[in-house]
Amino acid sequence: MRSALMLAACLGFCARVDAVAAEYRSALGAYKAKDYPACARLYGQQADRTPPVRGAAYDAACCLALAGEKEAAFARLLATPSDLLRSHIADDADLVSLHGDPRWTTLLARHRSDMASQMVRRDDALLDELQRRIDNDQNARNQAMQDPANETLATAMGDIDRDNTAWLKAYLTEHGWPGYDVVGRSGSMGFFLLAQHADHDPAFQDQVLVMLQDAVTRKQASGIHLAYLTDRVRLAQGQPQLYGTQFHTVDGKLEPQPIADPGQVEARRAALGMESLDEYTANLQDMHATPKK
Repeated sequence: MRSALMLAACLGFCARVDAVAAEYRSALGAYKAKDYPACARLYGQQADRTPPVRGAAYDAACCLALAGEKEAAFARLLATPSDLLRSHIADDADLVSLHGDPRWTTLLARHRSDMASQMVRRDDALLDELQRRIDNDQNARNQAMQDPANETLATAMGDIDRDNTAWLKAYLTEHGWPGYDVVGRSGSMGFFLLAQHADHDPAFQDQVLVMLQDAVTRKQASGIHLAYLTDRVRLAQGQPQLYGTQFHTVDGKLEPQPIADPGQVEARRAALGMESLDEYTANLQDMHATPKK
């Protein structure tokens, strides 16, 4: 009986994953086709699931705004907790039709207030230095991507990574992982980015993983960032990843690198609030297939 119940539970979970993935692909297709009513309906179905698909309510609101359904768009946004709104909400072109409504000002004020309230120990000097290093990181990578055969650019990127890693190591050794109360969610993303780009020092990345795990336990860091760094560290150690965040190209197509106990990957991802692996894979493959302008 126990085996039968476990099988039934697995089948039910797998059916949900398949349904969510199908809705995601359909919603994304509708968005690209500019069929915004269909897009809003499909993302809305994801948002109304139990548990809801993370980010679906915001995406549904975007489609509603694009479809001219202002009341429904505001209803979605105002009912969504601030930490589930996209960080670029103020500049999101999909929501431009809402800007003239007084509720838009109220929504942004609430969002900024909620985000600021998390940063009770805000360190502006740290954030300024972090931003400078992130800018250097991204500029170097953008240049290297545009000219991948240029060894000078590759060397410059490596030098920036080593300098950033040395700075990050010194800070973390003294202070530990900075929580949302110090750097906010965007700052936490910046620290994670620098840690991800410390591949030349895998032992340090392993140490960072312990700090990040502690911060996630205290709800002061992102579980999704933890998943990405966990997979990065495991692959560097010759172990299969746990969450399926790391991909490689096989016969011209992006596919996840080996995953430990793949039958449980969706459960592990769901526990950290991640989209399903099918959704994530579809999105990556779509971006990879889209020709650059």
